[in-house]
Amino acid sequence: MLVLRLLAEKFDIKKYMCDTSLFRKIFIMVLSFEMLAFLDIPFLIIKCFVLSWGFFILVHNFFMEKRAFKVKYRYLLWAFLISMTITSFMNISIWLIPNIALVLYTSACFFMFYGMYMENTHHEVEKEMVFILKFFVVFGTICGFLSLTVLLWQHEIKIGSYNLGIYKNRLIGIYTNSNILAFSMVESIISCDILSDRYIKNNFKGKIFNSWILVLCVTINCICLFLSDSNASFLFFVTYLTIRVFCNMFFKNKASYGIKFIKSMVFIIGFCVVSMSVSFALRDACQRFIGEAMSETSRQEILQEETNETGSSIKESGITIVVPTPEKAKGSSEEKKEEQFHIGREHYEVSSGRITLLKQGIEIFKHNPIMGIGRANLGLYAKMYLKDGLRHPDLHNGYLTILVCYGIVGFLIFAIFSFLVAVDVCKHMFECVNHNYFGVFTKLFSVLVGYCGYCLFEKAILFDVTFMVGFFWIMLGFTVSYMSVGRGYKSSD
Repeated sequence: MLVLRLLAEKFDIKKYMCDTSLFRKIFIMVLSFEMLAFLDIPFLIIKCFVLSWGFFILVHNFFMEKRAFKVKYRYLLWAFLISMTITSFMNISIWLIPNIALVLYTSACFFMFYGMYMENTHHEVEKEMVFILKFFVVFGTICGFLSLTVLLWQHEIKIGSYNLGIYKNRLIGIYTNSNILAFSMVESIISCDILSDRYIKNNFKGKIFNSWILVLCVTINCICLFLSDSNASFLFFVTYLTIRVFCNMFFKNKASYGIKFIKSMVFIIGFCVVSMSVSFALRDACQRFIGEAMSETSRQEILQEETNETGSSIKESGITIVVPTPEKAKGSSEEKKEEQFHIGREHYEVSSGRITLLKQGIEIFKHNPIMGIGRANLGLYAKMYLKDGLRHPDLHNGYLTILVCYGIVGFLIFAIFSFLVAVDVCKHMFECVNHNYFGVFTKLFSVLVGYCGYCLFEKAILFDVTFMVGFFWIMLGFTVSYMSVGRGYKSSD
């Protein structure tokens, strides 16, 4: 006990245990590493311990710091949490503990991420933002480079239950899922863009990456994004770029009137259409180029594997290397030479089955429309109300997930909160035009708009303990921190 007391006095353990900023940094890093193959299980265990630490901080802040009573729109946040709790107890016979755990996690998103502006000075929040953005850049770029390396090494590798390289004609790399890889790349690209802002560079001289490093990182990230063939993340990427350019040009010319203003708007709309078209064209071109390059590599490998008459895979020490060869006993060498390596979905469906999930979600909603069923109960209720259960473990729509899981009551409360925050953010866009941080705020605003579009195709807005949800709420926290400068957000509303 004496040793522990001395250690506590020397290192001020209580200070670190109650450091919300330190928790956010570690939590984001743990969530990121959890998305990598071979690291998902170990970091899932670590995540549980980090979450326990976060709940301790949450309770400490609630009783000691009283931060939950100072955050803007706190009454709506409290109402939403209460509705979640009521729904959990209404379904007490089914997964009560996981639903209550989600209430605590949602509380952390509200009061520890969104409410970060209540903790320290704005400069301290900026330092935290720069640290986290640099981590996103380093993590995403290194993982993207390793993913491309695996792709060049071989087409598809299966080790145990893990798929590496190319899976179902989509780049999965060293991640657990192609969509996760794609989001990580977008996350890194956005971080590069924010870090390249003149305001950030001036405030953190010597602590920001050189421009050529950021360009290299963006290049690697874009290639991986294109090869992942993830529609949701690609939409997020294109929306971010479009909104960013639109805001810069619109607010730059907002004082113009008449013909000049109309010309500016026409130019902006034209630029947005062209940029979206070019982005899609670049994705297709990248996929075709890599596909042709890998086809040539594949033909060379096939010629060298004439002794392998068993077909399409080689097994060594539990590792299966999949080679895109023709049927086992068919085809001549000439036919083998024409084998093509394809990147991108062969049987392309724009919705990727999401329309079916939308119909299934509405069907579940009809049975419990007022208070919902609870997020942890979604799979069980789907088996109960749907003939064949859900097509996918989740609904792939963040807003539909809130409606189905917590009913009209929870959805309306969250919608009102979101609307009020959105109005505040949009108003501040006009207020901060002449501020030196306008460029950074524009990029943060574009992130939020892009992510709102992303959530139409993924569930990642609440109730999912992943780095996508963490990314959104921490970016919202950074945005509100900038809004708090000179707006009296820290006073009682």
